Amino acid sequence: MLLFLSFFFSVLKNFIKCETLVTYTFDAGNIPEMLIKMVIYDGHQWSEPILVSEGMPGSDYNKVVVDNYDRVFVFWGYQNINIKYRIYQNNSFGKILEPYYNSLNDYYWLYYYAIDSMNNIHWVGYTTEGMPTGTYAHAYYLFEPEPDTWGTPWNISVGNARIGNDIDLSLNDLVQVVIREDTTNWPNPYDDITFFLGNNGFNWLPPESVSNSPGSQAYQQIANDQYDKVHVVEQQKIAEGYGLVHYKKYNENWTGQFIDSCYIVNFPKLLFKNNQLYLVYSKTWVVEKSFMADLFFTKYDILTHIPEVKHKPAALQVFPNPAHHMVTIAFEVEQQQHVTVSVLDIAGKPIKQVINTILPSGAHSFTWNGTDHSGRPVKSGTYLVQLQTTQGSTTQTVEIAR
Repeated sequence: MLLFLSFFFSVLKNFIKCETLVTYTFDAGNIPEMLIKMVIYDGHQWSEPILVSEGMPGSDYNKVVVDNYDRVFVFWGYQNINIKYRIYQNNSFGKILEPYYNSLNDYYWLYYYAIDSMNNIHWVGYTTEGMPTGTYAHAYYLFEPEPDTWGTPWNISVGNARIGNDIDLSLNDLVQVVIREDTTNWPNPYDDITFFLGNNGFNWLPPESVSNSPGSQAYQQIANDQYDKVHVVEQQKIAEGYGLVHYKKYNENWTGQFIDSCYIVNFPKLLFKNNQLYLVYSKTWVVEKSFMADLFFTKYDILTHIPEVKHKPAALQVFPNPAHHMVTIAFEVEQQQHVTVSVLDIAGKPIKQVINTILPSGAHSFTWNGTDHSGRPVKSGTYLVQLQTTQGSTTQTVEIAR
């Protein structure tokens, strides 16, 4: 029996449980019998493979997502048409679901996602619904305790969309996407243009051409930096083969800079963290009438030009203490910044996230109603209230007495 992993596999770090989750396509030598499986690394050893797509041979194009409540979502394509998903929590999978009921009947697969501070999962994908092909942005709104309500998808295509989309969120949780559009008659010639589209919270803004000229542009990626500036990386056809180009905005104009080139350069993945852009991609070249390929990793520093200022951690007050039901959480921040307030049990297990948002400087107060993330009242006992700011974290204990 032949076992191999298809190209479409997904790896994600579960930061709360410190686990690594890997989903992959299992092919035992018969493509119509492909199945989706998942393995979990707990820091010491890998688990046995867990079958995800039970009773669904012909499954592929998988993606794993962990939301803000530590729930694991595994999405996959079934027989190249329908999207399915299951939720993994408490060491078991729930029933097989479809993401957007009564919305789309014919579609390929969901590409990339972003989770906002309210735990909404925003998707950008590609569908064949109502040919010619179009690109859709999907927003999945999670409501406790049955997270099965999807928002209506938007058709954000400029013309004829093709495979190659990505999504990110601004600092205030506004959706931003890059999409790949074929501006000529399919299938020849390919005059693809990368478009950037932003959403102001109510409507999609007019599309912006990133490269400003048609060409063979593919594998679009997007990331926002700490200044809320948008960065786009894409593959372009050049005389020597293909190259990767990094675009960013200066005075409302997109400017590009080549990153690398080779006979084939593709499959980039762009991420932003700690004032740096991280890019992983593959390069393929011809060696003695054969092909060789390898993976490459590079970083791009987002210069701050701002001297480091030492700030003291924000003071945190929790009252009344002990409390019967409602708890007030008060604190003050010195500057506008991203702030999270979480409630944990005495062992450090997350109970509920009270806030996860950007706050202006000054004093703030929020209430916790003594329930967990499912809305159930917590038991009597000692709990930890944790405040996380850019200056660090502060924790106070609170006693719940029912």
